[in-house]
Amino acid sequence: MFKSLISRIGGDNQNYIFPTVNTTEDGPECLKDCADCTVHFPDKFHIDSERKIYGKIKPFATHVLVATGKSDWVSKPEWERGTIVHALCEANSKERLMVNASNLTAHRDESTSTNEEENATTVLLLPSFQFIDNVTIPSVPELVSRFIDNENNTSSASKTSLKTRACPHNYVVLLCSHKRRDARCGISAPLIKKELERHLRPAGLYRDANDERPGGVGIYYVSHVGGHKFSANVLVYRREEGQLIWLARIRPEHCEGIVKYTILQGKVVHPETQLRGGFDRERGVTSW
Repeated sequence: MFKSLISRIGGDNQNYIFPTVNTTEDGPECLKDCADCTVHFPDKFHIDSERKIYGKIKPFATHVLVATGKSDWVSKPEWERGTIVHALCEANSKERLMVNASNLTAHRDESTSTNEEENATTVLLLPSFQFIDNVTIPSVPELVSRFIDNENNTSSASKTSLKTRACPHNYVVLLCSHKRRDARCGISAPLIKKELERHLRPAGLYRDANDERPGGVGIYYVSHVGGHKFSANVLVYRREEGQLIWLARIRPEHCEGIVKYTILQGKVVHPETQLRGGFDRERGVTSW
């Protein structure tokens, strides 16, 4: 699948797969962090600032976000039996999946009547920017086979309650807010979100959870993504380019550059200290 179709650039190789800003193209201000942030991390917010992080993420092809309506979860949602997160983590797939709980809310069909459908939720698949509604634990194998492994099963499709719709955003930003896993994530996520919003709103790019206007940037909280000692982790998905740009050690003063260069242009301001990796499907490369 995706893994077999791509070349690899990773480990300690400093030929980053994403371009870095430079003063010739982007002007002398591109390397400067924001000086007028409205929020700041607490003085005692300590992280690992020494370890090399580029290429140090586990390979995956599809990111699955499960709508829970929450911004914090039990320490390990993937171990919580009887949940869709657990069912997806246990599912057999041809692809390597990354599964997270998220603060997305389930899209409800007003005609829903059965108990099973009332317990259904929504998942968002990235980087395909596709919502799947009416997901239940029994429907997880079908979800994986039809929408992740892309197997053509017409018999199940004719009977399914699963419904698909396109995610309207051009960009999706994910922030780890998993406080019960690591307090730093619970502290950093809302502050980073607030500062990102401050830079997105004047440009008409911010989209809240109920805003279905096409385009713009959706920002969502997710459960543990790994590397909380490098908080804040910020994952930027760019629809048209099929990209994931995974950043770490992000502070509020970095948000202006993330909006201007990373989200909108696919460039990284401080790759040597903040770029964990990612992939670019258009060019067929990954960092692992």
